[in-house]
Amino acid sequence: METSKDLFKDLEIAEKLFLDGSIKNAQKKVRDVYNKTKKIKKVPNKLRHKLNAAINQSKYFDEISSFATNPKRDELITNVKNLIDKPLPDPRKHARAIHNIQGQWQLLDTSSKSASKSQWLNFNELSNKAWESCREYFEEMKQIKINNARERHKIIEEINNYVIENQKKWPSSKVLVLYLKKMYEKWQNFAPVLDKDLNNLKTLYFASRKPINDAITKQEKINKENKELLILKVNEINDDDNKICINKFNELKNQWQKIGNAGKKYDNALWSKFNKSADRFFTEKKQAIAAEIEIVNVCIKDLQEDRKTFKEIEKDLKELQNLKHTKEFKEIQSLIQAKKVEGLKKTKEEKILNYKNIYNVLIDKDLEGSVQNIFKGDIDFSYKNKESNLEELINCCVRLEILANLDSLKKHQAKRDSIQLELLQNKFNKNINSLDDIDSVISNFIKNFSANDANNEHKTLWKRMEKCFEELI
Repeated sequence: METSKDLFKDLEIAEKLFLDGSIKNAQKKVRDVYNKTKKIKKVPNKLRHKLNAAINQSKYFDEISSFATNPKRDELITNVKNLIDKPLPDPRKHARAIHNIQGQWQLLDTSSKSASKSQWLNFNELSNKAWESCREYFEEMKQIKINNARERHKIIEEINNYVIENQKKWPSSKVLVLYLKKMYEKWQNFAPVLDKDLNNLKTLYFASRKPINDAITKQEKINKENKELLILKVNEINDDDNKICINKFNELKNQWQKIGNAGKKYDNALWSKFNKSADRFFTEKKQAIAAEIEIVNVCIKDLQEDRKTFKEIEKDLKELQNLKHTKEFKEIQSLIQAKKVEGLKKTKEEKILNYKNIYNVLIDKDLEGSVQNIFKGDIDFSYKNKESNLEELINCCVRLEILANLDSLKKHQAKRDSIQLELLQNKFNKNINSLDDIDSVISNFIKNFSANDANNEHKTLWKRMEKCFEELI
C-alpha cells in the first residue's frame, strides 16, 4: 500500500513530465495517483489539493491537444473523401494513400487526445468506402500469393533433390550451413502466401531441411570429439624445455584449425579450454601482466595523491595491453570516474558562482572582467538603458522558475500559466528561437535591466533566479 508521501512524489514526477512535454506519460501518472487515492480511507488535504491541481492541468493539456489536432483530423477526413470522389488510377498507389492516411490518424491518437466517437465512426466509414476501389489490387495480391506458394514448392523440391544427390557423401558442415542459408534467403523472397497454404508449406520446408540439419549435427559431434582429443594432448605436453612445449602446442593448434565447427553450443567453449590448457607455457605473458600491475598500482597512487590528472593517467593506461579483466584495472577505472565526477562538480560550482556574479557586474561596471564572454555584449547594452523593463524582468524570473521546476509567487501565477502555454506551443512547433534555456533567459534579463533604477525588487528577482541556477546547471 503506497503512502501519501509516495503519491506526493508521483505527482511531482507528473509535474516534471508536463514541463518536459511528455504529456501522455504525465496524464497516465496522474490517473494512477487518482486511482490509488480511492483506496486510502482519508486523503490528506494537501495531497487532495495537489492531485486536483494535477487533474486540472491534465484537462488543460487535453483541451490544448484537441485544439491542435482536430483541424488535422478534419483534414484527414477531407483527404479520404477526395480519394472516394477521385480514386487514384494506380490501385497500389491508391491503397498506399489510404494506408498512409490511416497511419497519420493513428499517430494523432497516440500523440494526443484520442478522437471523439463520432469523428472515428465518420473516418472509419469513409475509409471503408475508399478501399472499395482497391478490389482489383487485392485480387492481384491474391494471385501473387498463389505464385509465391508455387515458387516455394519449387524450393522444397530443389532441397529434396540436393539431399538425394549428397546423402551418400555429405559436404562439410560449413558448406551445408551456407547452402541452407542460401535457400532460406531464396525462400524469403517469395512471401507472402495465402494463409491456407502457410502451415503446409512450412511443414514441407522444414521436413526437406531435416536430413541436412541431421548431417550437420553428426559432423559437429565428430568435430567436438576430435577437438576434445586435442585438448587432452595439450594436457599431456610436459617437456622440460618451454620452447618445445610451445612448438608442440602450435602444431596441435594447426590441427585444430583444420577441424570443422563443433556447433554454436560447444565450439567457443572448447576453443577457450584448448588455449587455457596451454597457459602454463606462456610464462612471459604472466610476467608482462605482473609488470603492468605494478604500473597500475603506481598510477593509482599518483591519482589518489593528485600527482597526475585523470587525463594523464588515461594516457598512461593506453600503453597497457593485458590488464582489462584484472581487479587493479577495475580499481583505476573507478578512481578515474570518481575524479571526473569531482571535476564536473567543481565546474558546476564555478559556473553557478559566475552566473550569480552577473548582477554585481550589472550594478558595478568595474567588475566586468569576471563575467562570461557570452553576456558581455548584453551587459554593454544594459549600461545604455535609461530604465529597466520590470515586466520583462519578472517574465525572465518566472520563465526560469518554470524551467527549474520551482514554484513562483502566487501573484505571478497568471504570468506563469501564460509562459507555460508558450513553452508547450514552442515544443509542438519546434520553435528554435524561443527563450527556453538558461543562457537565453539570462541574456534577456540583462538586456532589459538598467543600473539607473536598480532597487530591491530587481535584486529579489535575481535572488529567485539564483535558486534556479542551482537546479538547472
